Amino acid sequence: MNRSRWSELVSDNPMLIEITRFRRRFLSFSGSSQVNNGVLALTLVCYAGLVLIVFNGRGEIPPIALVIFQAGVLALFAPAMMHGAIAGERERRSWDLLLVAPISKSQLVIGKFIGALAAMGVAVALCFFPILIAAVTYNNTNWWDLVLAEGVSIAFATLVCALTLFYSSRTSRSFTALGGALGTLGVTLILVPVILSVILQADPKLLAFTTLIQPFYALAELYSSSERYSYRPIEALVPRVWWGVPQIAVYFLLSLVLLALTVHGLNDADQAPATPGGRNDA
Repeated sequence: MNRSRWSELVSDNPMLIEITRFRRRFLSFSGSSQVNNGVLALTLVCYAGLVLIVFNGRGEIPPIALVIFQAGVLALFAPAMMHGAIAGERERRSWDLLLVAPISKSQLVIGKFIGALAAMGVAVALCFFPILIAAVTYNNTNWWDLVLAEGVSIAFATLVCALTLFYSSRTSRSFTALGGALGTLGVTLILVPVILSVILQADPKLLAFTTLIQPFYALAELYSSSERYSYRPIEALVPRVWWGVPQIAVYFLLSLVLLALTVHGLNDADQAPATPGGRNDA
């Protein structure tokens, strides 16, 4: 990406105002609905409880176990935060204003995405504190495996953000986008592994390689490797080098693909013929 393109999409993108919008909506008690304020208050109480548990159990809690917990929280937080990014604009009738604004579809999508990443960054930073407490006090901390696990967690959260934004761009209802994102996660993280385990149970090595894209398998393998367990989740049939870096690279690559598909879909929608009511179907 050349400097002018980077400036257009990132540094000088007017849609970076989304960072402020996400912060006010999800990370502030001012400017949010009562429901959002209640959820934020409950989240802060749960976070304080988590910090106290980790502090009281310091030296006994493996830090990668907390990273696995973080990955699960972020996988649910991302769809809840992103499902209305574009579909919500259509519901509020503000999408037409964005279409006539002097911004490109790429700027719009990247601005929404960066705004979500900024909010996710705050969540990761909050999770980092108890993870650091556990890592410093735990006697068997493998710092390289911990870095890889954190990278897998962040990369997968980035992919979920891009996936939810893609669904949000393809529908005019926020809850449809939320259902699509959560349904996809449920199928890929739960249903597909169960089906493959039944079909491929006679070939454990092939079954092991089919789990490479599953983030929680990768995190479990990093956890077992760090703890030096004699039993590994998939019987150590996949070489150690395949856990960590490959998942991070694949998740970031898939995120870029989904962002490109989102922009392409919005451009195609603008070129679609209008309905008799004067609006296109998007």
